[in-house]
Amino acid sequence: MHLLNRLGILRSLLLTATLLVIVAAPFADGGVHLHDWRLLTSVVAPTIMMMLVFAIPLDITMARIFMADASAAERARLAFAVRVEAIALVLMLAAWTPFIYHVIDFTPLS
Repeated sequence: MHLLNRLGILRSLLLTATLLVIVAAPFADGGVHLHDWRLLTSVVAPTIMMMLVFAIPLDITMARIFMADASAAERARLAFAVRVEAIALVLMLAAWTPFIYHVIDFTPLS
């Protein structure tokens, strides 16, 4: 609950979505499945991942802008949020790199 208060509800939801997308990454095989549970890992998760690739850096940028006029306590809270989001972004990109390489045809997905 302390982490929720420190990050805020919207950032917590953003990070929860990021965590779910990270968990789905190993199940993405590069194919498109439209008729069973694999729809989540073949269509929904990659789509949300691409949205998060743009949304997380935007939130990091906005947090850095708000830090300029914030009090010391608020600046520390926003700096913590920036660190957590940067780590989540790197983990998400690392988890989805094999899928992206496969889709772009750089290397086969193992």
